[in-house]
Amino acid sequence: MKRTRKTQATLDLPTLKLEGGLFLPGQLEKAAQSRASAQLEADYGTPKGVKLKDEYSRAFQIACAQWQHFATQMERADVDAAQCTTAFVHELLRDAFGYATLQATAAQQVGELRYPVSLMADTLPVLVAPHTLGLDAADARFAVQGGGSRKKASFQAMQELLNASEPLQWGIVSNGKQLRLLRDAASLTRPSFLEVDLADLLGGQRYAEFANVWRLLHASRASRPGQGATACIWEQWRNEGQQEGTRVRDGLRNGVEQALLTFGQGFLQHPANHALRAALNDGTLSKDAYFQQLLRLIYRLIFVFTVEERGVLHSQDDSAEALAARRAYAEGYALTRLRELCLKRRARTRHDDQWQAIRIVFRGLAQGESRLALPALGGLFAPEQCPDLDVASLDNAYLLAALQYLRWAKPVGAQRLVPADYCNMGPEELGSVYESLLELVPAIDLPARIFGFIGRTEEGSTVGNARKLTGSYYTPDSLVQELIKSALNPVIEQRLAAQPANPTEALLAIRVIDPACGSGHFLLAAARRLAEKLAQLRSLEDGQEGAIQPQDYRHALRKVVARCIYGVDRNPMAIELARMALWLEGYEEGRPLGFLDHHLQVGDALFGLTDLTGLKQGIAKDAFKPLSGDDKDVCKELAKANAAGLKQIAKDLQGKQMLLGVDNRSGLEALRAIETLPADTPEQVAAKEQAWRRFLEESAHSPLAHAADALVGAYLLAKMEDTADTVPTSIILHALLTAPERAQTEHAAPIAAAREACEQARVFHWPLAFPQVFTEGGFDCVLGNPPGSASSCRRKNSSPPATATWRKPATRPNAPSASSGSVRAYWRATCTQTWPTKRVRTKLKNAFTANSSPPAVRRRRPACSPM
Repeated sequence: MKRTRKTQATLDLPTLKLEGGLFLPGQLEKAAQSRASAQLEADYGTPKGVKLKDEYSRAFQIACAQWQHFATQMERADVDAAQCTTAFVHELLRDAFGYATLQATAAQQVGELRYPVSLMADTLPVLVAPHTLGLDAADARFAVQGGGSRKKASFQAMQELLNASEPLQWGIVSNGKQLRLLRDAASLTRPSFLEVDLADLLGGQRYAEFANVWRLLHASRASRPGQGATACIWEQWRNEGQQEGTRVRDGLRNGVEQALLTFGQGFLQHPANHALRAALNDGTLSKDAYFQQLLRLIYRLIFVFTVEERGVLHSQDDSAEALAARRAYAEGYALTRLRELCLKRRARTRHDDQWQAIRIVFRGLAQGESRLALPALGGLFAPEQCPDLDVASLDNAYLLAALQYLRWAKPVGAQRLVPADYCNMGPEELGSVYESLLELVPAIDLPARIFGFIGRTEEGSTVGNARKLTGSYYTPDSLVQELIKSALNPVIEQRLAAQPANPTEALLAIRVIDPACGSGHFLLAAARRLAEKLAQLRSLEDGQEGAIQPQDYRHALRKVVARCIYGVDRNPMAIELARMALWLEGYEEGRPLGFLDHHLQVGDALFGLTDLTGLKQGIAKDAFKPLSGDDKDVCKELAKANAAGLKQIAKDLQGKQMLLGVDNRSGLEALRAIETLPADTPEQVAAKEQAWRRFLEESAHSPLAHAADALVGAYLLAKMEDTADTVPTSIILHALLTAPERAQTEHAAPIAAAREACEQARVFHWPLAFPQVFTEGGFDCVLGNPPGSASSCRRKNSSPPATATWRKPATRPNAPSASSGSVRAYWRATCTQTWPTKRVRTKLKNAFTANSSPPAVRRRRPACSPM
């Protein structure tokens, strides 16, 4: 007999709706079918001699009778809707689900705020809306007293209560027709709840499904007084689901690597891809560029998986044409249909029809395709993102094998495959992908048509080298949320208090930076927090009186991402992943993917200048101390020339001779113009990108950029007899600051050498990269997890100027390590990116926090403190 593969795709409980990450779908389904923990008869408090089936059979009869009475009451015009709904929900929970301690209550006081609550069962609050009102519809009865809003939805009011109250962790809202179970959540931007369709469940007298719901919502699942949160079965199931989710993420991390290998091999192997192999052979397409296109293909797939499963890919158009287009997409092109197909061996043929369908989807998302109801997104789907892969062929065998790695995982010890939950994918999953990508260095054997990774599929390097070179590691979400509370929330409060007349613009003027952003974990959390507040403020301004809908959050997220969020990372792959994460969070139906390149930039946060006025101090003499491999005589001559240049600079400053303007006004005006360009259509986004590319080209060759590179390049360049003429000194720096045109002619060689050295080291000059921020005093909030060691990327024992320490080179440690120098430099750097009144919060290792440096920094920046 043929064996069938057991898989688990989505929640298969018709009367239940799981939104967000309240429970893992598989965990919830196990609990509904009595296969989870704490589901013995004794766990439900069933008396001895009574079977569990007898209990929920009795409860079903009671619930159906109560529904019939309630349904009759709903049809009567002379019955108060709120009273009859409250009575029904009270009786249903008490008599059918065992909430014997359920009592009527008025409100819950938390601090200065009073939250509406209808019923209370020990530590479980219940809020009841009238049956005439949806759970997401705003009403004055659910306004939080003292909160400023005159109206709120019942669901939103309960969520805010749970978020504000420490002892209250779970709650229920119901309007008699639907019932939602929800929990304290870090974010309101993506609602998280379990909803029961009571009208369908009880009105349709669905006994089997009622048994499932009863097992999930019985009073024994909630915590009791004195037992604490650990005694709550919902919390226990949630934790078990999170542990399962961790194992799935581990599988996803490996899956991304295997998918890259499969795609890389598949494109090389296909007989029709002559042009691709020729480009790799003649160097037109490098192996790194090929790898980048494979990564972008993975990002595209993850993006489409996510928006499809969240149901936000198509715009909300109910016309006959739109409905037909969505149906055509779902039946013939949706990537969701491949989730089960990729598990079927017989589908893995040598045809390429499935890849051609995916190409049509990508092309439609690039420029729009009304016949499939696909919006024009541009960005990640633009033709220049994957130019070689977009015209290549890939057979179904390789495609479906790669998709299985992306869509399914087999956790350690599991007996069956578990799906990756892209609907609720958060920073944890993206961080998991990020960790795996940093370790990969591509290798191609073109004659054999083999694609692999050094240290994984062949010898030649150690695993994890790229990760070590980029000095990166991943931050747990719990720590991220704590930093948001301690750093960003005070900034929001201060800014709104300072500008009460225009709170939305005050909020959008906040600038948040992560100097080592990785996959964007901190940036996502900051964007969500700012968007929550922005949506709330806008609802008040627009006359909605505090009622916020999911589309309001998405619109606010898009605006926040475009205006407030900045990130820097040494690794280009990390920047691309962070960009995709922000695109996903800020995705708004019918709108193109926003332009983020001017806010997310590649560079070494510890390597460059934060204050251009430091150019007036010249190049420090320490830059010419001989290091390993340097010629001492050459260093002595360069130091002598540098001293002459320093004297000339000092003479000019003493005589108050104006040097080249170091406020970067031209760069500032150009950036401000780019910031104001619209980005509501793919064409406008493309125009904004072109303007940004022109700015980059012009700013890279500006005298100010050459001067900054000369200062840093003096540390980086080797000082030997044959390279002595290419090492900049303060003489060249002085020339660049006083007569830039003459300097670029007379000193072309050292200027070019310094620029090349800085490009290779990914030197990042903050005021040149973000002039629109630094002319206003720097960032308002710096969040982050300091990078580890990246010293092997630089000259051994060299100590080029870091962002906050270059003014005093004698105090800099040599060869910074992850636990001392580089972390200390990161800490000082973050504190120089803000005014003293602004906020810095970072996660630092114990070896550094025990050091004497943080108190010294804190004396200069009181708002700076390590976590």
